[in-house]
Amino acid sequence: MKITILKNKYFTGVLWIIVIALFGVSFLIHIYSYFNTKEINSASSQCYKNGGEVKLKIYNNLTSDYYFECKKK
Repeated sequence: MKITILKNKYFTGVLWIIVIALFGVSFLIHIYSYFNTKEINSASSQCYKNGGEVKLKIYNNLTSDYYFECKKK
């Protein structure tokens, strides 16, 4: 009976580590996406301010990986 309790404690500990790691990864993905969005908005604003035309292609909606180009009109 004592061995079963130890296994459950280890299982619970490993489960908590996995849950914390998943939250950490999720947090990092959200932060990366947030700053990419801020960068895209800033670059677009500067492009329009300088009389350019924005060409933007987002490859991954989750992380906002993108291609950005500002063409003069």
